[in-house]
Amino acid sequence: MKKINIKELGSGFFIFGNKGNVWSGTAHAYKSGFGPGTGNLCGTPALSTNHAYNEGIKEVGCPECLKFIQEKFGLN
Repeated sequence: MKKINIKELGSGFFIFGNKGNVWSGTAHAYKSGFGPGTGNLCGTPALSTNHAYNEGIKEVGCPECLKFIQEKFGLN
């Protein structure tokens, strides 16, 4: 599955990832807000510094986030 630019998801979505995600190209899509349906789309806890954002990463590369995006938004 190809990577998706975070801007394609619209407002309220941000890129998120730790150093490992930056190095491996697997940054997550993060939905802002509180409660169910927010956080990383794949369910991975966002407990680290957001190195993906800090490094200027623009593309979601997490396979599980990409699968969620394809199923819910029809983007691929």
